[in-house]
Amino acid sequence: MAYKIMIVDDEDQILSALETFLSLRGYEVVTSNNPEEALERIEFEKFHLVLLDINMPQMTGIEMLKRIKQARPTVQVIMMTAYTTIKKTIECVEYGASDYLLKPFEDLEDLASIVKVTCERVSRWENIARESLRNPRDVTAHQI
Repeated sequence: MAYKIMIVDDEDQILSALETFLSLRGYEVVTSNNPEEALERIEFEKFHLVLLDINMPQMTGIEMLKRIKQARPTVQVIMMTAYTTIKKTIECVEYGASDYLLKPFEDLEDLASIVKVTCERVSRWENIARESLRNPRDVTAHQI
């Protein structure tokens, strides 16, 4: 199964580097430097994971995180930033971020590991959801 990842960042170099790096590992990668356009695609296409920069001029990553989770609650979101505060970190967790990465990335293999674990989590939840739809076990009293 090819996992589909959206990367949203205002730095084209980051987008290009991450797209190449993750594509070479077998992921289907879409990039955007425009948060509004990215949100539109996320609403209408199935993405397993979004890598999202916190500091963007058009919209904050935290605002975009809130909107992603409203539109697609099951999409996993990993926040990325070069500048952070404990307040921002806590806000990201409160609004549903799966993880948090600091830029510049010291070791891209760490990023690859986090992406892999996050995608595996998505896969497990999708399998559980499919199984629960196939085998409903909630038997009510009138069915007995």
